Amino acid sequence: MLVPFLTSLVMQTGGEIVLTQSMDAIRSSVRIKHGDYTLADLNGSGALRVDADNVTIDFQGSTIESPVAKTGRLETFNGIGLSISDHKHVTIRNVKIHGFQFNIKALRCGNLTLENCELGQSRSQKIVDHGTWNAIWLDLRGLESWRSYGAAAWLEECTVPFVKGVRANQSQNGLIMVKSKYGTVVGCDFSYNSGWGIALCRSSDNLICWNHADFVNRPWAGGWGGDSSGVTETTQCNRNIWAFNSFTHSGDGFFLATLNGGFDDKGVLHEEGPCAGNWVVRNDGSWSTANAFEATFSTKNIFYRNTANDSNYGFWLGYSNGNIVAGNEIIRSHQDGIANEQGSRCVYVGNTIEDTAGSAIHLWSGLEERFKVSPSDGNLIARNRIVNAKAGLTLQNSTHAILEDNDFLNAPISKDLKQGKGMGINELEVPRKQEIMNLKPKGFRMYRATDLPRGWQWLAPTAYGMKDYRKVLAPWTMQDARTIRLFVRPNLVKKVDIPTWMEVSIKGKEPNEWLVTPKNNEDPIGKYRPFRFRVIGKSGKEEWVEGQLLDLKWHIRWFNWFRNDHDAFSDSEGWKTLFDGPAIKEEVRGDLPEIVGYRAPEPGLPKDHYAMVADTKLKLGSGTYRFDTLSDDGIQVLVDGNLVINNWTHHGGTQDTGSLNLASGVHSIEVRYCQEDGGAALSVHWSQIGSK
Repeated sequence: MLVPFLTSLVMQTGGEIVLTQSMDAIRSSVRIKHGDYTLADLNGSGALRVDADNVTIDFQGSTIESPVAKTGRLETFNGIGLSISDHKHVTIRNVKIHGFQFNIKALRCGNLTLENCELGQSRSQKIVDHGTWNAIWLDLRGLESWRSYGAAAWLEECTVPFVKGVRANQSQNGLIMVKSKYGTVVGCDFSYNSGWGIALCRSSDNLICWNHADFVNRPWAGGWGGDSSGVTETTQCNRNIWAFNSFTHSGDGFFLATLNGGFDDKGVLHEEGPCAGNWVVRNDGSWSTANAFEATFSTKNIFYRNTANDSNYGFWLGYSNGNIVAGNEIIRSHQDGIANEQGSRCVYVGNTIEDTAGSAIHLWSGLEERFKVSPSDGNLIARNRIVNAKAGLTLQNSTHAILEDNDFLNAPISKDLKQGKGMGINELEVPRKQEIMNLKPKGFRMYRATDLPRGWQWLAPTAYGMKDYRKVLAPWTMQDARTIRLFVRPNLVKKVDIPTWMEVSIKGKEPNEWLVTPKNNEDPIGKYRPFRFRVIGKSGKEEWVEGQLLDLKWHIRWFNWFRNDHDAFSDSEGWKTLFDGPAIKEEVRGDLPEIVGYRAPEPGLPKDHYAMVADTKLKLGSGTYRFDTLSDDGIQVLVDGNLVINNWTHHGGTQDTGSLNLASGVHSIEVRYCQEDGGAALSVHWSQIGSK
């Protein structure tokens, strides 16, 4: 029995106990003597277990780590740190747990409380390896895949859980709740991860408010996303309230999805496990690389007064019916502001939609017979303010739409669309509004209200998560191999000592964002240059910005395809003739161009059926070098005229690698790339993996 053992320890330590590997479980309320404990999960039931009801454990800031935690190899972490099963009224406070698959796992618990816990460094997929991005798509709808992932805390079949002030960063997933209900999640921080900040599956009637899940993203196909999201709920998650959460800079900010949606091979539409009746209120999903808010195959959800700026799409609502999208701010969408394919009886009212690259509101249905089972029909579009859009409203095979009192300014609509007068809808009465306001943590701010950098350009992966800028005077990342992007926080920074061989330029409307590059030189031979400079804070604190940049010159030539068909890839003579001939554009630049998504790589170039040849010379030391590419479509890399990577085919985002031994000296590198149609991607990286 453990109880006598605990009693003797309490007597010896003045009311505190010391954790040991030989302990079986904790069965009474205790305080843990502050310290760092290394405990292993020897049998899969937990390195430490709670095995009683009505237990409060205060760890007083203690740390529990697995024996392998210090290796830093998160993909190898196994077991459970703290396990609680089939108990009621258990409270866990003030503990740091690292190094397990699930740092806390609770099954079938009632009234469980997790408070002020630090649970980062759980099992995670490795998204950067030797400087190369690993493109790994997450299985959003597969619960068994979820079980193979890791999480800071996993709660399953828990009733009335209360999670407050829990933090988990630099991992894959934060909080996962499965088949759990009537819970509250408040004041938590699950930012700078690579999977999901908060994820719900078959969980209903929960209140999730005043949390951060910013910068939850991962590399994918030359860009970002891979079905990562700040928050996600999938498969029969109903009547949850999401209020005042910040989930900016993520793959999707908010992602709501069904278990199985879409047409099968026989043309039958499947919509199993839809999510319904959720309230999504005053959240911020801005700067998401896919959609600020996504809700597919869902019904009767309400999106009210959220912020959805600077994302690819503001709202993506495919196959959604009966939803209300009201009073939201949707500005600078890279594609459409609101998009819904095959969605009926939705209400789009009182939204502010500005500066949209595509359609401010885009509703459509396919023309094939099968799409008639889920038409785009009977949608209400009222009292929206739409300013500066390629199209103010686009309806494609969308029938019986009702338009009332919308303002379109520099946002053209079809002359066939007629508006009427109507009342729209009044202010919505948000459930549990006063309770939500009473739960607001002291000092809570949305990410956009901080003095930290904002925008996709600040997305930078670490080995397992995303780069965290919160604790540095001057956040920085590499814009490209030659350019340092530096954010000078004006309230904190007094001075930046830039080396004399470097120069600063400021572009755009953000005066605190600096681009630091080597000064131009005439040397045609590129080389690696280490940099190190000091940032001095107004408090006297000093930090150093240090790393290595690649100072070289790429000679880049652009071409139109000589023939626009799939068979062109195998026409080697045709490509040789093309590349030996005149280019449609030539330029010299310090890095390869950014090629990602569905847009033209540069102004004046086509977005489809183009090719590029880029060559440079670089001084390298002797050793073995590995070249890695991510491409969509064709890619070839030659070093000193020798093919190292050759995937000259039509393909989606694909990673290729090759290696070779090089002698010390100057070497030529040539990159050939071609894009047929659809999405595009190009990333080229090399690193020394061995020395002679």
